[in-house]
Amino acid sequence: MVNSYIRTIEFEYEKVSKHWLNIHTTISIGLTIASFLLELIIFFVLDRLDMVGTTLPTYMIRYLIIPTGLNLLILLVILLTRKTYPKRLTLQTYVVSLGLVAMCFVLFTIHSIFPSLYFLFAIPLMFSCLYGNYLLTTVTAICVLIARVVGDVVIVWDSDKYLLADYGYNSVNFALSILILVGFYISCMALIYFEQEKNHAAIKKEIERVQYRQGMIIDQLTSLYNRTALDEVLAHLSENDAGLVCAMLDIDHFKEVNDTLGHLIGDDYLKQFGCILRNECAQHLVFRYGGDEFCILFTGVSLEEAGIICRRIYRESSKILEPGRTRHTAAASYGLTVYQSGQTANELIQAADKALYAQKSKRKDKNDDRR
Repeated sequence: MVNSYIRTIEFEYEKVSKHWLNIHTTISIGLTIASFLLELIIFFVLDRLDMVGTTLPTYMIRYLIIPTGLNLLILLVILLTRKTYPKRLTLQTYVVSLGLVAMCFVLFTIHSIFPSLYFLFAIPLMFSCLYGNYLLTTVTAICVLIARVVGDVVIVWDSDKYLLADYGYNSVNFALSILILVGFYISCMALIYFEQEKNHAAIKKEIERVQYRQGMIIDQLTSLYNRTALDEVLAHLSENDAGLVCAMLDIDHFKEVNDTLGHLIGDDYLKQFGCILRNECAQHLVFRYGGDEFCILFTGVSLEEAGIICRRIYRESSKILEPGRTRHTAAASYGLTVYQSGQTANELIQAADKALYAQKSKRKDKNDDRR
């Protein structure tokens, strides 16, 4: 049950990551559209102020067509990756995160005359840390720093740009921007660490609660659900459960097993019988009612199909051997009833008990006739 609970938590985490991945992709699409519209607005403003320092075709190519084309190409890679590898979540997160770095690099490079635009690189760093993946955030940070250096040192897109070698102020500004981005990366790593610590603490407490709860509803000898669990299930039956098949079973002559072979052998018999019930009723709820009595709640099967399963249980239980390889005389009798809407839990158990004892009486009469 605990392992199943952990898998459920992992599945929920994956659902959250997928949801954030969709938002992350949408932001990339929005950034492509917004940057194109912003370039248009800047052009019209500069044109009205007569501040466009080049011809219209040159401006359109350098600041609209090329950057928009590059962003669309990056966006195409992101969308194709998500469509081509829908189940490879890790690959998608890397492509989307680094794709956003590439988009910020394009915007920063074409407008590098504005030094404060290096803050754009904080966006992909912040978004990557929301996946809670140390390696992803580190790779993103490395790409951010490389993009910052290349965009400011290697590429000169705007002729009005001040080079680092020309002005000491620019060198200081460049060094400070690198330190700030590194500091931002360290902050993101700290956030991931403390968020994971908080999640682990919450999961640990929840697992302890589940284990405690499991101890309350699991029979320690057979590892089946116990009477407490059965009472809880029966207390919540409703008209939607009409048609559910209830089986009561008990082990014939079990007292003889305890009296002749000992209680330890009797306990071993119960353990083996519990294994038979789990194997034959893997899709159904199985309970140890008490002593050598058991209850099965069948869902999604007819009364006849439940009877077939119970007959298999009877045959298998009659084959259980004790350590000395002497065959036990004990086997499991059963009684079946169908839950009716409005029926109480006690009425359901009583009906199954009545069917059980009717079968035991019938079998006893057959044995007497043979004698």
